[in-house]
Amino acid sequence: MGIEAESPEAAQQIAEQAFNEAPIWDDTAAMPLLADDYQESGDERLVWEGVAVERWPAPDTSVQQLKKEQAAMQVCRGLVEAYRQGEANGGSIHWEDLDQWVPLARQALGKSALPT
Repeated sequence: MGIEAESPEAAQQIAEQAFNEAPIWDDTAAMPLLADDYQESGDERLVWEGVAVERWPAPDTSVQQLKKEQAAMQVCRGLVEAYRQGEANGGSIHWEDLDQWVPLARQALGKSALPT
């Protein structure tokens, strides 16, 4: 993750707090997620490593994959809700209830447009 801090020690403290309280995964402009390679392993203690950079590097492929998976889950939830609403409407699903999920579906597939 990217952290702006006065010192390496301050950056480590921010990182540890973000990890313990979970906003480390939020991927915000103030704290961008740059890699998602954390693997939990029993009672193993985390080792924090800080690297000073002039500007944030692009997120690696693990973050890109995480974003695709998150988009896919949002699409699944949206489709389930659209079908629930359709059942409540007597079995009729409105296109508007599905159309809103197409951009996220494209993101989940890593596509910028639907095939023609």
